Amino acid sequence: MSKIWPFLLVNFWAKDNKRHSVDFCTFPSENLVKQGSKTARCMMLKKLSLTLLSVTMLAACGQQNTAEILSEDSQSAVIGGEKVEVGSRIMRSTVGLYDEGSGTLCTGTLISKELVLTAAHCVTPGSTHQLVFFTDDIKNMNAYNSRYAIKSLRHEDYERNRGRKYDTADIALVRIRGEYIPVGYAPAPIFADFQSLKKGSEVVVAGYGLSWAWGVKKGSGTLRTTKLKVGNARHGQNEILIDQSVKKGVCSGDSGGPAYIEKNGDLYLMGVTSRGDSLATPLTPKCFQFSIYSRVDAYLPWIKKTSALLLKDR
Repeated sequence: MSKIWPFLLVNFWAKDNKRHSVDFCTFPSENLVKQGSKTARCMMLKKLSLTLLSVTMLAACGQQNTAEILSEDSQSAVIGGEKVEVGSRIMRSTVGLYDEGSGTLCTGTLISKELVLTAAHCVTPGSTHQLVFFTDDIKNMNAYNSRYAIKSLRHEDYERNRGRKYDTADIALVRIRGEYIPVGYAPAPIFADFQSLKKGSEVVVAGYGLSWAWGVKKGSGTLRTTKLKVGNARHGQNEILIDQSVKKGVCSGDSGGPAYIEKNGDLYLMGVTSRGDSLATPLTPKCFQFSIYSRVDAYLPWIKKTSALLLKDR
């Protein structure tokens, strides 16, 4: 089973409820990359180095507080989730993001043929080394199913809000090179009926991060999915809290990934993975309490404005 390099998880203290939260970014190992194609190795190994615990990687996780370093034996997808089948509805619009400069792995959602919606902490301003891949597993990445990002933009309020308990504006758009996406992929429609969501509403989440967070960790770079319940539909003005006490949910590597609402057989994009718990106990490992999502509908004006900026030179 592939290993994950030590990855930095950055905590901040939520004073009101004494919960720790963490951005869900992770770092793929060289062993994992070696299992992929020659093209993928050339692209991804170019920037991987032994200076893993550098300040650059800390910045890539999007926080400047205390860093928690997990062991080299830690491996990173959705905890307790099922592997997504090739050609499934979830795989159709869910993609991976790998930054060759920082070495971070995140998840995103295709919202147009050229735009991917993800978390702000997954994006390094000015980076020209971010790669978007369209595959069920990072090991299968090649020149056909991957695209370099041309440009990316974070929400302008993210830097100011990222240490807050609520409404961090942890959202970003990435424009990918070319107007053609691999066969079988299509943009996800946006879920606009937020008022219908309440505690207990079911959501479908997906990501390339940890498949197990206790003991042996599996599933490195594999797209997985599971169903969860809304814990608090109004976690601030623009966020939703998802209950992960059922010992499954999103974890490291799932940052920026989607939360879908299933309606009449179709999946609608409702949220973008922002952060989750990092306070482990002997009986409750991290990622087994909650996760927080940015509501896509709340950021629609920003998405429309930023999309126009990213595509204006097309």
